[in-house]
Amino acid sequence: MNNMMKSFGDALRIMKSDKWIILFSLIPILIGIILYYFMGQWLYVDVYEWGKQMIASKVESGWLSFLSGLFIAVLTVFFFFVINWSFVIVVSLFASPFNDLISSRTEKISEGLAPPDISDSISRMMKRIVHTFVNEIKKVLFILIVTLIGFAFSFFLPPVSVVISALLLAISFVDYSWSRHNLHFRKCLSDVRHSFLPYTASGALFLVMVGIPVVNLFALPYSVIYYTVLFSKNQKVLEY
Repeated sequence: MNNMMKSFGDALRIMKSDKWIILFSLIPILIGIILYYFMGQWLYVDVYEWGKQMIASKVESGWLSFLSGLFIAVLTVFFFFVINWSFVIVVSLFASPFNDLISSRTEKISEGLAPPDISDSISRMMKRIVHTFVNEIKKVLFILIVTLIGFAFSFFLPPVSVVISALLLAISFVDYSWSRHNLHFRKCLSDVRHSFLPYTASGALFLVMVGIPVVNLFALPYSVIYYTVLFSKNQKVLEY
């Protein structure tokens, strides 16, 4: 847990120390602003209202009607987070090559090494761009499936759905490091098992930020940096 806390400050320091990280961090933000412009009305008005009405009709007509007010409030809040998280996932999909570049440079700096020349970073990004997009699509599909499972749990065990969502959010950013190191599925599971508490606790914090429109755009690039730093620290611990 100590690494989890230290990584917040280290991530901010690294972000400020490399102008290219700052520059490329602006790209996901710009992509998000554009998507907000074109999708905001539909996502935060039409879809959100449909979700609230659906939740209210299902709960009020079911065996939980005596607690309908409480459950409608809890599920509506959860649905709002799902909408915001879905939005962040879409932004991450478009920004994934730049997030991979940010993560790569962050790892070098966090290990005390000089980051590669920007032309080398861009060249590497272009070579990995197909792999990065394919990996991101697989990740999005996996997250969507598990999110639906978490949403089902929210009807009966809301805390479980929150834990699932927090862990998934952390994994979605740690995956840039996993992919870059070509970790097999078993190695990824081992990393999650050893870092379950730090990933879940920090994921819960970022889940709150992801649930706030506009703030989630700025949280996105910082999350990439943070989880790259945290992964590097955890790997060093496991090596000793």
